[in-house]
Parts: sequence; structure tokens; C-alpha cells
Amino acid sequence: MVFPAHRTTAGLLLLADLTDEELDEVYAPERYRDRPAERPDLARLRTELRRLHRNGFAVNKERSERGLIAVGVRVRGRDGTALAGLSVSMPSVRYDPKRLQSLVATLEAAVRALDEDLADPF
Repeated sequence: MVFPAHRTTAGLLLLADLTDEELDEVYAPERYRDRPAERPDLARLRTELRRLHRNGFAVNKERSERGLIAVGVRVRGRDGTALAGLSVSMPSVRYDPKRLQSLVATLEAAVRALDEDLADPF
């Protein structure tokens, strides 16, 4: 199954790095002409994306699937461009909000290790 970017952890993180103009293009009304109910409220989405950009991580609480929670961080290229997201997902019954910072720190450590591996090809 393929979900729209605004419904996934990695998608939200990548959207958070777009300019307002780029976001307008992604969610232009004409792209949703045949399915207007699927187009998100851009004012609400922009508010959420600003928060995600500041925080550097995203939490998806049952946004893409009922009973699923995901926490993710951005993977950036050498020039600082957001290239991907790295996330961990779990059943919502296993999620403990008190462990959020620990999950984010673990994901950030994994991104640093990934950066090092990619910088040293052999």
C-alpha cells in the first residue's frame, strides 16, 4: 500500500523541508480534482510541518494505520538537503511517550552511523 506523504513519518519530515511554494505545488487543488477529500488542510499541515522542522523528528500516531505508531528523523545529504527519513514503527500498545527522546536519540545515532558509512565507501 502507498500512503500520501502527509500520512507517513518520513513523508512529513521531507515535506517539512519544502518551501511554501513547493508545498503549494505538491498539494495544488488541480492535483486533487478527482479526489478533493484527500487533499489536506494546508494551513494545519504548514503549522505541523513548522513544528516538525524545528523539532527534527516526527511522530505518526495512527495517521497511516490504526494501532500503529512510528517515530522518525531526517537523513540529510552533505549539502543539508533532506534526502530520506529513518523511522521505527511499533504497535501503539508498545509505545511509551516517556521513551520518545530515547527513540529519537537512537534514530539520530543511526543516521550519524549511516552518514559515516556512506562517506567511507570502503
